[in-house]
Amino acid sequence: MTFEVINEGDIILKRKWILLPIVFVFVMSLTGCSGNETVAAFHANDNVMVNTISPLQGDISVVGEYIGVIQPIQQVAVLPRLMGEVTGVYANVGDFVEEGDILFTIDTTELEINIATLEAQLEVQDATVRAAQTGVRLIDGSAMQSQIIQAQGGVAQAEAAIKQATLNVEQALIGIEQAQLGYDMAEQGLRDTTILFEAGIVTRTVFDQAEAGYKNAAAGLERALSGYTMAQIGLSQAELGHSQALEGQRILLEEAPGENRTRAQDGLAQAQAARNIIVVNLDAVQDRLDDATVRAPIGGIIEMRNVEKFGFASPQAPAFLISEQNVMTVTFRVPRASAAYLSIGDPLTVRDSGKEFDGAISEISTMVDHGGLVTVTADIPNPPSSLLSGTNVRVFVSAQSADNTLIIPLGAIHHIAGVPHVYVAEAGVARLTTVQTGIFNADYIQILSGIGSDSRVINTWSARLTDGAAIEVIRHGGE
Repeated sequence: MTFEVINEGDIILKRKWILLPIVFVFVMSLTGCSGNETVAAFHANDNVMVNTISPLQGDISVVGEYIGVIQPIQQVAVLPRLMGEVTGVYANVGDFVEEGDILFTIDTTELEINIATLEAQLEVQDATVRAAQTGVRLIDGSAMQSQIIQAQGGVAQAEAAIKQATLNVEQALIGIEQAQLGYDMAEQGLRDTTILFEAGIVTRTVFDQAEAGYKNAAAGLERALSGYTMAQIGLSQAELGHSQALEGQRILLEEAPGENRTRAQDGLAQAQAARNIIVVNLDAVQDRLDDATVRAPIGGIIEMRNVEKFGFASPQAPAFLISEQNVMTVTFRVPRASAAYLSIGDPLTVRDSGKEFDGAISEISTMVDHGGLVTVTADIPNPPSSLLSGTNVRVFVSAQSADNTLIIPLGAIHHIAGVPHVYVAEAGVARLTTVQTGIFNADYIQILSGIGSDSRVINTWSARLTDGAAIEVIRHGGE
C-alpha cells in the first residue's frame, strides 16, 4: 500500500480511514455472533471464581515477643568486714578473678597495735599465773618469809591485772561505738535498699546483699557487746583476784598454812581465768587481721570497683561487684494470662543485634505487679562476650500452643458482627458457615467446631462473594 505524501496531517488522516474498518471486522469475527448473543454469553459465565482448601490437621503456636534485660546468673557485691584506709587494689573492672583471689587490702596498723598490746598483756598474765603456781607450791615446807614475799608478789600482780582489765574495758567500749556506727549504717542501707527493691529498681541479689550486710553488722555489734561483757567480767575477776591476793596475804600472816594453801589455789585459778580472757581477745583481733585482706568470694568478671588506693573502705559500701557469666539470665514480664501457659524449662529465643541465642525458662514469679504483669526469668548457657549485662533484648517465647488440631489460613476467616465465619464450597454455591475459633498466629487459626477436615473452605476474597453466591472452583488445595 502506498501513500501520496502531501504532508504529515494528510498521512494521519488517511491511516485513520483505513484502520477503522479493520478493527470493526476483527471484533465482529471474535464474537461470531450478534450483539444480543454476546451479552448472553457474558451472563452465563458470571460465577465467582474461587480457590478452596481443606483444613489441615497440625500444630499451631502463638509466639509472644517481649523486651528483657540481660543479667549474670550470679552477682555478688563484695563488702569488707573492716572499716579503714585501702592500702592496695589488685583487680580492675573487666578482669576475671578466681574465687579466693586478693581484691584489695585495708590498713592494719590499729589491729597490729591491738595485737601487740594483747600479746604484752598475755606475757604479764603468764607471769601472774606462774607466780600463783609458785605460791601454791611454797605453801608446804617453805619458809613463812618466802610465802609472805610470794603473797606480796601476788598482790602486785593482781593490781597489774586490774589495770589491764580496766584497759580492756575501755577498749571494749571503743569497739561497741565502732560496731554501733557500722550497725546504724547497715540498717539505713537495708531500709534504702528495701525501698528500691520494692520499687523494682534493684535486683533481689542487691537486696539480699544489703540484708546480709545488716546481719553481719548486727552480729558485729553483738560480738562487741559480748566483748565488753567479757571485759567487765575480766575486770571484776581482776578486782576479785586483787581482793583475794590481799586476803591471802592477811591469812598467811594471821591464819594457818592450810587456809593459806586454799587462798593460793584460788589466786591461781583467777590468774588462769584472766589469761584465758586475754587469749580469746587476741584470737578475735587476729581474725579481724585476716579480714583486712579482702578476697573474691566467687570466680567471675569484675563489673564494678568502688575502692581506690588510699581511699576509704566500709562494710556499708560495696567495694566490688563480681558477676559469674558462665550462664546469663534474661528477665522479662508477660501478661498474667500468657504466664499461665508458661512452664519451667520451656525454650525461648533471645535476639540481640541481629543474633539469636537459645535459652530456657528457669523461674516464673508467683506475684503480679501493678500493671498485671508476671516476671519471668530464663537462663542462657554459654553466652557470647557480646551479650553484656544490662542489655535490653527481644525475647520470643511460645505463649500458647495446640498440637494435632484443625487449622486453616487466617485470611479465610470472615468476622460478621464480631462472630467468625468461613465460606464453604457446596455444590457450586458458597455457604456462609459459623465457626468456633481458638488460638491464632500470623498465618493460621485454630478451628474448634463448625467445619471438618473434609470441608472445602473458600480461600479467595471477592466483593461478590456472599452466602448462596454461585461459584466456580478454579483450584483446590493451595492458598
